[in-house]
Amino acid sequence: MFTAYAATAAENIASGTANKLAGLLELIIARIPLWIAAFIVILLSVLVAKLARNSVENKLAERGIEQEHKEMQILGGRLAYSGVLIIGITIGLKIGGIDLTTIIAAGAFGIGFALKDLIMNFLAGIMILVGRHFTIGDFIQVGSTIGKVTEIQSRVTILQATDGTRVVVPNAELFKKQVVSFTTNPFRRVEVMVGFDYRTNIENALKVCMKVLKGTKGVLIEPKPSVLVTDFGDSSIDVKLRAWVDSRSGWMKVKSDLIRNLNDAFNEYGIDMPWPVMTVAYDKDKKFDEKLMNEEPAKNGAISDKIVTTSVMPLRPAIAAEEAIISEDEQPLRPLGEQR
Repeated sequence: MFTAYAATAAENIASGTANKLAGLLELIIARIPLWIAAFIVILLSVLVAKLARNSVENKLAERGIEQEHKEMQILGGRLAYSGVLIIGITIGLKIGGIDLTTIIAAGAFGIGFALKDLIMNFLAGIMILVGRHFTIGDFIQVGSTIGKVTEIQSRVTILQATDGTRVVVPNAELFKKQVVSFTTNPFRRVEVMVGFDYRTNIENALKVCMKVLKGTKGVLIEPKPSVLVTDFGDSSIDVKLRAWVDSRSGWMKVKSDLIRNLNDAFNEYGIDMPWPVMTVAYDKDKKFDEKLMNEEPAKNGAISDKIVTTSVMPLRPAIAAEEAIISEDEQPLRPLGEQR
């Protein structure tokens, strides 16, 4: 009796399974045309989305937006593409008999968690294009990376670094981190520091510097360049030269040319920049151990093994100063220009 009952149960299970499989097969066969239609609709929506994107970008380009605001052209095309594609996919899934509400409810959490970074980068890319803190063609710095913006894609921004390498930066990183733009402002200021000997006629030296600034190719007349005396250095009067250049026309080359022109002008007018001078103070009441002074530099691996005394002046009671110059060889220092 038990065996008969088990056989009947197994037969019922097999019959039920077969009926379910048959029903599923009938459902699949019945829906195949709908799924094919849905696939065709989605495929067509991709093609139409691309056409819409190209059409929007071309319309914006005809109005001159491409030249002035390239990022707005990209944003308009991207929104057109996404809108048409979303509508097409929705229609295709509806034709295929797929309930979008169920799919969204079931997979929203998992998809959102899995695509968190992708969604953040996409939204950050839109904010970058809308905010226009930097645009295509700008020269920017992100962290330790410096380069020119060549592309702003939906997820990443492409930079061409100064050494020619291609750097891919996620848009979310650009949105969260500090970004320094060197070319958003049409003008960029370059600075060069020089030092003049204290015996130099400072007024003449400043006039020479200004003449070089105005004569260097790439230095703008407006905003005006300037020459400022900034400090009394240890062995020189420190001067800072400021020049404004076009931020998109090779400011590094302009700075290089400026330094070369300054060197040529200083040689032409006999303006010297002094060598570093060291002052050694010691107690005159204590015995001066010349042997120790001559041996210690070599022992400690110093640059020079010779100390030349140039002057001795009392600093205060029992204290005197000895001005000493340390050099690698025994050649005399370059002459200081006297322009009184």
